[in-house]
Amino acid sequence: MNTREFLQLVAFSGLLKQVGVQQVPSYDAFRKVQKDLTKICGSEPIECTSSMGNHFYVNDPCEAIKRQFANPQVAPHINFYPEETDGPISEVWQADRWKEFDVSDLTPMYSKNGKQFYVNEVAMLHDSRLVIPLLWVKRHGVLHADCNIVDVTADNTLIRRSTVESISADEFDCNYFEIVESFPDKKLSWQGTTYNFLQKFNANFEIDLASIPVMPNPKRELVEKDEDLYVVMIPVWSDDVSGNKSKQYNKHINLYMENSNLPAQLLQQEYFVNFLSTSPHATSPEQLAEIRKIVNDTQTNPIRCFNADTKRKCADNPQQSEEASHIGTGNKLCRRCHVGGSHKEKESDTGYHALYYTGVLRSAAETKEVLEKQLKAAMTGVASRVEEIQTQTGTKDTVTQHWIAILLKRAREIPSDNPRKKSDELITELTEWLDGQPGEKMNPLLDISGLDPTRDTPVEILHTILLGIVKYYRNALIGKHFKTLMQTMVFHVHDLVTPSEFEVIKAVGELGAIIWVPEIRNMDQYLNNLEIRIDNVLDAFAAVDPNKITCKIKLHMLTHLISDCRQYGPAIHNSTEIFECFNAVFRMCSILSNHQAPSRDIARKFASMDRLKHILSGGYWLYNGKWIQASLRVRQILKTDVVIQRHLGWVPPRNIRYGHVIPLSEKKTIYLPWEDTTASCVYTSAVKSNIWVNNKAVIAKSGDSCATGTWVAIQHGNEFTIGRLREILSPDIAINGDPDFILTIERFILGAERHPDFDMPVLIRPQEGTSNRFLVVEPRDVLFSVSVQHDCRLAGCKPSGSRVVRQEWKDTSRQVAVIVHADDDNYIVNTHALHNATLLQDLLPRSLTSPTPLHQDRQKFHFYVAKDYRLTQEKKRKATTEKRQATLTANRQAKEAQGIQMQDSNTNGERARKRRRSVSTTDLTEE
Repeated sequence: MNTREFLQLVAFSGLLKQVGVQQVPSYDAFRKVQKDLTKICGSEPIECTSSMGNHFYVNDPCEAIKRQFANPQVAPHINFYPEETDGPISEVWQADRWKEFDVSDLTPMYSKNGKQFYVNEVAMLHDSRLVIPLLWVKRHGVLHADCNIVDVTADNTLIRRSTVESISADEFDCNYFEIVESFPDKKLSWQGTTYNFLQKFNANFEIDLASIPVMPNPKRELVEKDEDLYVVMIPVWSDDVSGNKSKQYNKHINLYMENSNLPAQLLQQEYFVNFLSTSPHATSPEQLAEIRKIVNDTQTNPIRCFNADTKRKCADNPQQSEEASHIGTGNKLCRRCHVGGSHKEKESDTGYHALYYTGVLRSAAETKEVLEKQLKAAMTGVASRVEEIQTQTGTKDTVTQHWIAILLKRAREIPSDNPRKKSDELITELTEWLDGQPGEKMNPLLDISGLDPTRDTPVEILHTILLGIVKYYRNALIGKHFKTLMQTMVFHVHDLVTPSEFEVIKAVGELGAIIWVPEIRNMDQYLNNLEIRIDNVLDAFAAVDPNKITCKIKLHMLTHLISDCRQYGPAIHNSTEIFECFNAVFRMCSILSNHQAPSRDIARKFASMDRLKHILSGGYWLYNGKWIQASLRVRQILKTDVVIQRHLGWVPPRNIRYGHVIPLSEKKTIYLPWEDTTASCVYTSAVKSNIWVNNKAVIAKSGDSCATGTWVAIQHGNEFTIGRLREILSPDIAINGDPDFILTIERFILGAERHPDFDMPVLIRPQEGTSNRFLVVEPRDVLFSVSVQHDCRLAGCKPSGSRVVRQEWKDTSRQVAVIVHADDDNYIVNTHALHNATLLQDLLPRSLTSPTPLHQDRQKFHFYVAKDYRLTQEKKRKATTEKRQATLTANRQAKEAQGIQMQDSNTNGERARKRRRSVSTTDLTEE
């Protein structure tokens, strides 16, 4: 333990005693309680040694899954089945990736009233029909099974039909064992039939019905008779993080995981981030190798746990996904595809044009084959052969590189012992030696069933968009700054940048608004819009700097975002912002450790925090043969204490009080005669109350708190309006017949054309009488808030005003210039805003929101840019050559001058020596 942490605990316990708290435990007693709690409802880190000899500790992911299943706050939200839906796609199991898994990689059963219905087992429905479920899948929120119907002949022979029906899980009645019990001799007799069944989700997957599957399902042997078997997907995130808060970099490689069977809304909370391991020495593949061992073990020994939702025991079988083996910066610059090449290839018209599209995709099998070639090349003892393969393919693996270095050394040593040994004999000998060595020889993720690390590494928008293309604007900012810039910068830099640079800013803003969405309403239309906006960003960058896409891989990675959204759903769910936030917790654990065993100490600290979270949230643990949880008063802490919620990263469920009006405080309340309100001019019905008060805000349908002055979208009858909230009125004294609330909206007309500069919808104030300029609505007519900006460019607004600068909560004598709007009639709907972007897109006419390509003929544009790019590169190379030549010439001249100087020095020295010898000879002669 860190001395600082020890002193803090001692000081805190001493303070409790000073204020009269009874039964304050001593430091040793406190530590003993922690150890006892760890034994009964916690876990200890697992000590690991990698194939490279590095020591580190891992928090068992199985323990994290156990706690989530045994947690009544979490278990009800866990989903186990892929889902087909015609509505919005907001979860990964609704996208295509889960539907591409082999049936054997998905949850194989459905549990009902203590009965398990497994795939490839005969079952009986309530109408007495027999079926064989082939796949469990949700359709429109209801669990179904794709089934073969089974006919029963007069002699009790079973015949499997070739047709497939979708049957609701509620219709299942008897499972395999109950059916067997009802048959004579308790045995099923089958008559085989043959047909091809194409799994609905994957046209490449075929089920051969020539033979009847083994019954009962072999996976039943993995669990006890009364246990359920589920599959849990656990994506793993790895990154290098500093263990210090200071600028001194203290590198650690961290691994975190999450349970992607949980809704994406929950996974955006720190509470659901699980720390796995860290090490200042072991690389991510080394640590992932240990995680893979744990995951693989669950294939034959599933995790036994308690399901707090069903109050039943169950077993879990995790799957995993993470990173690919790629060289990084190189000729083949993309980890997902084979785009790129030599400088000559990338500078050609076709090569340069190809950088703006997805290339031939990589695969795990291909990567393994390339790594095998690198190992064979290393056995020849020639390092250049290995480097050539890596350069040509872009494949390079940290684990393999460790063995390559060893093989190169051994290959060079063996011939010195036996010069006559042939190359083939040398390779055979080294192959046998390598096969006999313990540990991984290449990326452990390449051997996980159902995982292809070259494809299952979706584009991460935090680093690719915010810290990638937006960061090219300015350095030394953080993610939230870039997100703000992306939404608003276009309104502030119009006259400060070139037209080409303005197109980049505008294109990035348009792209951000379509990426940061929590759900996708129409996948095909969404992907079409996304493709156009990505193309516009890339082409806008090309117009400013043609070299950018050849050296900044994040630009090319945008092309893979289209397939990722189809595979995994909204890109925001693949963002690692929550992990980046969690790094702050890691740093505190690192700072408070004694740095002698950082991997172990930090893992223990996180395990202790996980234990505390489990107890406070009402999680169950096994004690003396019973599943128990903390007392009600302990469980109430997390629900009621906001400070504890914030510390644990827990966000309680949000209850939207749609249409609720929030009043002003008593001191700020202003009483108005009805005649002095704007509503009195447009409200057509008579009111009885003479005095009305203005309120603070109204809760919109989206949950937004809309105060007066907020721009809002209003549903008025069958039409919608965007306007500014002017008044939120309520009568001072409620009188029967008067409305409870009256909202006055400043009405604006939505223009038929987009803004010529910003390419956004415009709002114009009606010029006719008061009745057209204002609108009276009810609180439940407010849909959501809208980001609206004044059209300063049209009005010619100038920084003619000023405001006082405040410091230390006080006004100073300093003033700064501010923009003064020249009119209040023309506004722009900010479609770059992220908040409510999906709602706004659905509300506005398609003609005002559909993206427009910057270039209809992109190939022609890219060929034109490539020509300039080649000329620029030739000039750079020529300048570099001239500079190098000038440096060589200068060095040669300096060397020659130094040589002449040394020669002169040597000549002068020889002359001096001759003079000394001459003087000596003269002296001897005189003697």
